[in-house]
Amino acid sequence: MIKKTILPLTFIAALFFTACATNTAKNSTKADVSLTNTYFKVLSLNHNEVEVFEREPYIQFKADGSVKGHLGCNNFFGSYKIEDKNIAFENIASTKMMCPNIKTEDAFTNVLQSVKTYEIKGETMIFSNTNGEEISVLKAIYF
Repeated sequence: MIKKTILPLTFIAALFFTACATNTAKNSTKADVSLTNTYFKVLSLNHNEVEVFEREPYIQFKADGSVKGHLGCNNFFGSYKIEDKNIAFENIASTKMMCPNIKTEDAFTNVLQSVKTYEIKGETMIFSNTNGEEISVLKAIYF
């Protein structure tokens, strides 16, 4: 009697847990984050992983068209304009402290000057140049 009861219960339990696992996998895809009011950490610049020395490079877009961030050592600020998926940075200025890792600063500054389009996929933002080549990958960070 017990053997007849255990087999169907085992089958039902396996079916239940399989269904739950399938739903979890479907829900693991996250919605696209908003461009504005999101902290985007810079992961790569020109296909090179960003090495963090003092502070991580990041960028934040505000709804009023202003942008601010950190190049790795120096802060920067300015404005941006968006039309469809095209993005242009304007009047970018930064502090001018002496930095041990000026290569990251220069690479990030060059990306800001040469970016043409952006795309947000889930929690990842990708900057591309005029040739459509990926020049930077950024990730949304939550505090």
